[in-house]
Amino acid sequence: MRHRTAAGLLGMLVLLGLLAAAPTAYGDEKLDLNAASLEEIKELPISDEDAYAIWWHKEYHRYYDSIYDLRELGEISVEEMNTLKPLVKVVPVTVEDEELQRINEIYYRIRRWEAEEGASEALVDQWIDLAKDPINVNTATYTELANLQNVSPSDAAAIYRYTRRNRIEYRSQLRNVPGLTYWGYYNARNFVRYEEPSEAADLRGSYQYRVSSASTLFDVEDCLREDRNPADEAYDSWWDRLDLGNDAPTYQHKLRLRWGQDIRAGALAHRGLGADEELDAVKFHATVKDKKAGPVHFDNIILGNYAVAWGQGLVMQNTDFYKPRNSGFGWEHRYIGIIGDLSQTQEFQLSGAAAEATAGPLKGIFFYSDDWKDAVLNPDGTANQYIIMSPRIRNDDLKGAGLRPMRDVLHEQTFGGNLKYNFGPGTWVGLSGYESRYNKYFKAAYDPSTPIDVTWMVPDADEDHLVAMDGEYFSTYTSPGKFRRVYGAEFQWVHDNYSFAGEYAGLDSDGEIFEFGDDPNAFVLNGYAAYSNLNLLAIYRDYDIDYDNPYSRAFSQYKRYKGTVLEDYFYLADPIYGLLYLNSVTPQPERGLFLESRYRFSHRLTPSVEYDVWERKADGSDYSRLVLKLRFQPIYNIVMNLRQKWQGRLESNWISPMSYTQTETRFNLEYRLSKYDNVEFMLSRSWIKWPPRPRLSDNIEADGGHPDIGSAGSPSYALLGVVTHNFSDWLAMSGAFGYYDGFYWTFEDGQFTVVDGKAFRWWISLSDRISDNLALRLRWTSDHKYPITYLDAREYNWNPPGNPEPDGSYVRDDWSGFRLQVDYSW
Repeated sequence: MRHRTAAGLLGMLVLLGLLAAAPTAYGDEKLDLNAASLEEIKELPISDEDAYAIWWHKEYHRYYDSIYDLRELGEISVEEMNTLKPLVKVVPVTVEDEELQRINEIYYRIRRWEAEEGASEALVDQWIDLAKDPINVNTATYTELANLQNVSPSDAAAIYRYTRRNRIEYRSQLRNVPGLTYWGYYNARNFVRYEEPSEAADLRGSYQYRVSSASTLFDVEDCLREDRNPADEAYDSWWDRLDLGNDAPTYQHKLRLRWGQDIRAGALAHRGLGADEELDAVKFHATVKDKKAGPVHFDNIILGNYAVAWGQGLVMQNTDFYKPRNSGFGWEHRYIGIIGDLSQTQEFQLSGAAAEATAGPLKGIFFYSDDWKDAVLNPDGTANQYIIMSPRIRNDDLKGAGLRPMRDVLHEQTFGGNLKYNFGPGTWVGLSGYESRYNKYFKAAYDPSTPIDVTWMVPDADEDHLVAMDGEYFSTYTSPGKFRRVYGAEFQWVHDNYSFAGEYAGLDSDGEIFEFGDDPNAFVLNGYAAYSNLNLLAIYRDYDIDYDNPYSRAFSQYKRYKGTVLEDYFYLADPIYGLLYLNSVTPQPERGLFLESRYRFSHRLTPSVEYDVWERKADGSDYSRLVLKLRFQPIYNIVMNLRQKWQGRLESNWISPMSYTQTETRFNLEYRLSKYDNVEFMLSRSWIKWPPRPRLSDNIEADGGHPDIGSAGSPSYALLGVVTHNFSDWLAMSGAFGYYDGFYWTFEDGQFTVVDGKAFRWWISLSDRISDNLALRLRWTSDHKYPITYLDAREYNWNPPGNPEPDGSYVRDDWSGFRLQVDYSW
């Protein structure tokens, strides 16, 4: 019955797609050349070459003033002009508000950006500001160009060198800059202008209200639902203690202001999961840009909350969100410098003052922050680790559960900076560092000089429950004083279409700032080459196991504590300590080489490859990961994407014999329609296999059983259909229906989602730009899970024929949630 229902719903989705694909009856309406897409122009009775010439002129040169402007095109003959006259029209493009015009031109992108949250939220604010108020490409600094999304160091250097000798006056000139790749041009074009703005300084701004059903990632929810005292009959979990199953939504208010080109300000108020009526994040910033004081040019001066990053993110990048393979290139772009921070980052927010300045060939970043942090405390009152709590549990609730306070118990005063000497655009050497002053000492879970009892966190801290991988936790920072000091050095060199960069960092372990030999260290090296149809990226990293820098966000495949006892929170004295791993944001101690390449054979065929081989420092385990992608576009309307991944932990290490292999296949078929309508289908299959583990599949008694039994595998399947229909330029609706069985990740209307289990899942989203200034976005999501039973299947493995059906209570976990967002700008 369920399968028939699913088939019926999927059939409805296909029908919606076909309806969306059906040609629209425009009647005798003429085609507006200034608003037409290339595909619409190609439908006219002219050749593809002539259609491309018409489209190129209005896209890259200027809009048409009348139909007779076609005579300027050498490709259009008199006969073709007479053929087109009754079929096309020209509606002049009037610019009443330059900023509003830019919003109208790329609103489909802004609509997608505004749905972002979490890791890239501060960058999204920056992209939207730049889309509304672009930088002048002729006066932009190298850093401003390099900070544009998907613009490589060599592309930024090519634009910067060209504009020192020439002036770019329109888009086609930008496209023809020597050394600039098409990918760099494509991503830069919407964020640059070619002359200074003509309008006088006035107040611009935006307000955003976002409210949604409270939700967590499934692994965090499992941790919060874990029974705190399994030996007791009464079930006791943090989920129930905090009443996290209530209907209280999370909400966020965000106000952003701009005065002219050089003044920015903003404020944010956020209430997250389990926060009742109190706010768990309040932020603000005031930013002054582009000011001079004698020989010093201040790019940015910020008071309030700010984000800061430099180099490879090895010394400093403050965010509460972990991103695997944070390379700093492509879609993993790292914003270098300082920026006002109105993101949901709370634990690692910086609050105080920061400045970014240039004086001749010197460029510097300097900052100071004073804030209270959440931390796990040792029994003697020293700090054990920073912790990102989700939700942020009040200290009274922690004390009521017999735990020590964690919320706002660590006072941190941090100051530091980065100073670079520039030899040319994109080429520099630099020194950096920061120091955090605390109100407490830090003491690792195990310190040979002053050993402490760790059974308060791991009750069974013995060789049967601890393995070599747990060294990541037991090797954390022990401070020589009430401070932490991190120092570093970096370089970058750009030549033609090549760039090389690296960063070294050390953690002062003994308080002797000029004695580096015994300090834990880490370094990253990368090389990048960009051609018109080919790019190559190589990254080598090596992080010591005791390099414990809470502000490091450098490249890694896994986050710290992966595979340690902190991941198995059922071993811990309280499952809440499992958040140390689940919300960890620093890279795992690794040594490895990552390679990535993309080659565009033609506009129809683009393959790419990622390959990574690395060693986990804690136990010497060897890992590998290979991802092959193929994008095939036989015609414009049809796009096919195939993604194949192989990943695993090799069997070569005798210290940690726990190997695994994982394969994942994804196939996407996208049918592009007119007016940005879209129909997409996705099929996913993955498989994880471990070596034989009889304890998971043999009889439950510890009597030896059948050791040849126990090859465990975990298959996952998913099927998804998505339809997007634009009723007009301002009103759009998207809907999706899918089925998954096992672990599954996806993007739902721009939001990253991870689920596990067996369920039907659907969502529908409405995006309505009600007026030039007001937009609304509403999404409803429903997850209908299959019933599952909580019992030990091994009890039934060896029953004789006719064995009874397993007797357990069936549980079905259905979930529905909403997300509403209102944006007003002026």
